[in-house]
Order: sequence, then C-alpha cells, then structure tokens
Amino acid sequence: MVVRHPLLTAAPRWTDSRDGGFSRTLARLSGANVGVAASAISASVDATVSRRSRASRLARLVLNLSPTSWAWFDAALIFLATYCAHVFMLDGNPRYQWVAGPWISGGVFSGGIIFAGVVFGLYERRTLGARSRILVRGAMSLVLGVILAYALLSLFLYLETTRWLGLAVAFVYCAAAIPLRIVAHEAISSSRLNVLCIGAGESIRQVTRMLERNPPGHYRLLGCVDVPPANSNAAATPGEPDGALDNCPRLGGLDDIPRIFKKYHIDEVVVDVALAGEPAVGEAVLQCLDHRCRVTDQPTFVETLLGETPIESITAHWFLVADVGGAGSYDAVKRLLDLAIAAIGLLLTAPFFPLIALAIRLDSRGPALYRQTRVGRNGRLFQILKFRTMRHDAEADGARWARRNDDRVTRLGRFLRRSRIDELPQLWNILRGEMSIVGPRPERPEFVEQLAQQIPHYRQRHLIKPGLTGWAQIHYGYGDSITDARRKLCYDLYYLKHRSIDFDFAIIIRTLGRFLFGAR
Repeated sequence: MVVRHPLLTAAPRWTDSRDGGFSRTLARLSGANVGVAASAISASVDATVSRRSRASRLARLVLNLSPTSWAWFDAALIFLATYCAHVFMLDGNPRYQWVAGPWISGGVFSGGIIFAGVVFGLYERRTLGARSRILVRGAMSLVLGVILAYALLSLFLYLETTRWLGLAVAFVYCAAAIPLRIVAHEAISSSRLNVLCIGAGESIRQVTRMLERNPPGHYRLLGCVDVPPANSNAAATPGEPDGALDNCPRLGGLDDIPRIFKKYHIDEVVVDVALAGEPAVGEAVLQCLDHRCRVTDQPTFVETLLGETPIESITAHWFLVADVGGAGSYDAVKRLLDLAIAAIGLLLTAPFFPLIALAIRLDSRGPALYRQTRVGRNGRLFQILKFRTMRHDAEADGARWARRNDDRVTRLGRFLRRSRIDELPQLWNILRGEMSIVGPRPERPEFVEQLAQQIPHYRQRHLIKPGLTGWAQIHYGYGDSITDARRKLCYDLYYLKHRSIDFDFAIIIRTLGRFLFGAR
C-alpha cells in the first residue's frame, strides 16, 4: 500500500508545447521519486509500528513479572556475589572455610535482603513506577538485609564473618539488581500500554476515572467500543466523545474491532463485567485474542493495577472464579503454620503478660484482659481476647467505632494500640482455631449487621477465618465510617481471591516491618 504524503504530490504538467518532451520526462522522474519516497515513508511507519509493538511487549513482560520472580533474581545475584567472594577473596584463609560456606552465606544474605525488600515494599508493582522509589527502597533493603545477615551469621550461627562478603553483595546488588529495575522502569515509562474498553457501563466508567487519577501510569486509555442493547440497531459514531465516560472517545461498535486493531496497537482489552455473558461480546473477545492482546474483565484489571477488588462491579460469577469455597491443601498448610507461629509467639511473649497486665491496672481502673464478641468464619460468634486499652466504662452509652484519636483510650492504651501489643492475647484465639495469623480483621456483630445492609458483599468476608493481620491492615489504617469499611472490604476480598502461603508470608513480613520500622 502506498502512503500518500501531502508534501510528495506529483509534479504539475508543463503547459508549454515546446517543452512537452522535457515535461513528460520530468513527470516520469517526479512520479518515480514520489513512489520511492512514499515507499520509504511506508517502511518507516511499519518500522515505527514494529518498534512500538516490541516496546509494548517488553513493557507488558515487565509488568507481568511477579514479586516472586524478582525475589528469585535477587537471590541468584546474591548467591553469585557470595560465591565469588569465597572463591576469589577468601580462598586459602582457613578462618572462612566453612562447610558449604558459599551456600550458607548466600542463603543468609539473600534471605536478609529479600526479607528487607518485602518490608520496604521493594517487590510491589508500583515501585517500578518511579525511579526515586526504586533507589530509596533498594538502598534501604540492602542496608537492612546486610545488617540482618551479619547478625544471623555471627550471633546465631557463630560463624566467622568478614567485610568482604558484605562489600561483594553490595557491589553486585548496586551494579545489577537496582539498575535492572531502573531499566524496567524506563521500559514501562517509554511505552505505556494501550487499553481498549468494550462497553460503556458503570464498571468501564470506573476504569476511565481510575486511569485519569493515576497519571503518568502504565496504561493509556485509547477509547471504548460501544455495545448497543441486544434489540437495538443503533450504531455508535466513531470518534464521538461520551461525556458519561469522562471524555473517553467512542471508537465504534463491535463490528469495528478489526478496523480498530488495524489503526491502533492495542495491548489490553477490558470488558464491561455486565456484558461478559453477551454472545456478541464473546465473539469480539475471540477476535481480540486473535490479535495477541490480553483480555480481562474490569474487576481483574483493577485488581492487577491497584491490588484491590472493586466491590461495586463484582457479581456471583466473581466468587465462582475466585474459588473461595475451599482451598484444599492450602487450608491444611496454613493451619499448621498458624499453630506453629502462635505457639512460638506465646512462648516468647507470655512471660511479659503479667507485667503488661500490672501496667494496665496501675494506669486505669478495670480488668487487664478484655473479652469482646466478634464474628468469625461463616458467621460464627467467638470471644476475642485483648489487653484493655480504653476506660472500663468506654461503652456505657452503647457500641461505638474506635477512632484514630479516640478520647476513650488511656495513656498506656495509646502505646499498646500503636505497637499492637494489645492484640497479643489473640494468639490464644489462633491456637483455638477461631482466628488465623492472616485474614480479615474480625468485626463486632452490631457493626456487621449495619455494614452488610449498606455495603455489597460484606458478609462474604466471613467465608474465611478472621486474622491477626491482613491485606487491608497494611494498606489502610483505622476506620470509623461506612466509607472506611467499604475501602477495607476491597482489600479483604482481594485477599480472599488471591490468598496463598507466599502471599500470607508477605503480609506477615510487611506487618513486622510496620511494627519495627514504620514501613509501608
């Protein structure tokens, strides 16, 4: 196909008959030059589209890398650094010739740095969105990880250590791990992924608003494909902006999808969840898949981008796909981990319980331990245990939500709440099987009834055991309103769908990070 360019039109014919031969020759030469130039432009456009496609595929590959993949890459680099340190720097020195020395030091250093990376959020998807975030979180993870590794090697394993190990790890980490993340950031920033939406319903409006609120994000919204009602013959006008879709242009209807893919490079297609069952939409989805682009529904797209579930958009089909009824071996393994962590936690902290109880009694009147009815798995009620942090008559006028600066909290109670020490007795609830280490925080039955009437799918958070900490707790603080409860439910349902052992460990480590360092 010849590309027409306004500056490369055929030369006008000469009207003077005396120069007819010259004019015909000039016209032929000019036409030839136009063809060559047009072919060059066509090749240039094709090359640009090809480069754009390759850049988009690279950006999509980087975005699809899981936190586990980045952790394995960091571990491989650190093992390489410790191995080189043992071979080239410590060779011949009997003080450092441990049995399987490189493997021990490599495991300890990689474990320390990965632990610190989880604490400081290095493996979060949004870390790649800003170079400063990569540098700051990478540096903090390296420093804390090296300190933890030296402490473990010398204080607990009683092994001789040397500064060469830490220097080798720091050099390799700064020379490879952090620069690679910066390269990934540049790949994402230079080639934002083009998004096409199918439908114009409320869930798609949420997508348009979300992408507008997060510039410069990883995605660029090109427009939407209109899906008329099943019995309507109305056709959308391409290019017409739809004010209800926050200035998202309509690119046409379902029949225009082949034309849209020829005109634009589409990386991802987001389908209105209300239209997922339409036969015409199903055919359109298959056409999109033929063009090797990713196709998701709106809830999945939001979950990937924000780490939360849009509760207004999900239906019963979402719970079917999420397979929340039972997780088989996961539940068994998680129960064993709950028992182990709760038992160890009680052994380590129980000796301090009498001192904490004495301090509470000296600070204010009333019992040190506090029992309160909460809603557990499948709606079963249980008695949660806590150290008392409020005045003994705090609810003389009835149940109230705890606020951030609640005047009912005692002086010692502020410290206990801020440090989460008041929740240590809940380890006993975990041993009894009423709670888990990780899960949605248990709520009081009085509030559950109120929230379930005003928030969709609120009761579904009780499909799993409540937890001592959770995905909502590390992303959202205290809540004292319906709006706060709605936002926390978005995180709780995300955990409900994506729960796994490695996800649980990540939440536990992030919780420890907030407790020890105030890290997010």
